Amino acid sequence: MIDSLRLDRRLVLGAAGALSLLGGMFQSSARAAAAPTQGGAAPEADALRTEFVLEAHVNIAAALTVGESALGLRRLIPITGGSFKGPRLQGEVVPGGADYQLVRPDGVTSIEARYTLRVSDGSLIYIANRGILVRAVEGPAPAPAYVRTVPEFEAPIGPHDWLNKSVFLGTLDGSQFAKGFVVIRVYRVV
Repeated sequence: MIDSLRLDRRLVLGAAGALSLLGGMFQSSARAAAAPTQGGAAPEADALRTEFVLEAHVNIAAALTVGESALGLRRLIPITGGSFKGPRLQGEVVPGGADYQLVRPDGVTSIEARYTLRVSDGSLIYIANRGILVRAVEGPAPAPAYVRTVPEFEAPIGPHDWLNKSVFLGTLDGSQFAKGFVVIRVYRVV
């Protein structure tokens, strides 16, 4: 019995040593793989670039306040129309969508807009556009608001289905809100 305990102990210690050695090898490989290239930039294959897709002038109606909920202040902004243009498509914003917003307790506004575009060839493209709006910081050096969205397109199979096959990022310029419209710019991540 003592001999079998010694054998088991040797096997356990040997296995632990081998695992430690293998773990060290994997950690070294992982550190080397994760190490930035010279200058701290990501390898070229991982570099993110964008290309401009469209700019939309979206007409809006006055905000409707639902009220305070357990999650924050809920409101919605009706989308009443507008137009859009880009290098590969142009047309109109179909009336009837809305931006469903939630002002969280931390002051950040969650955006969830759902609306439809009608392309000049008659095709309809549905968009679900989610993001956040962080209010501008007041003070001697005021910081602008941070607004970024991630639009998801649902286009019919055909000339516009390339919109179904990429990730997009958006910006929202609300400086014309008082005039009844906002400007949305969309970029494709390539």
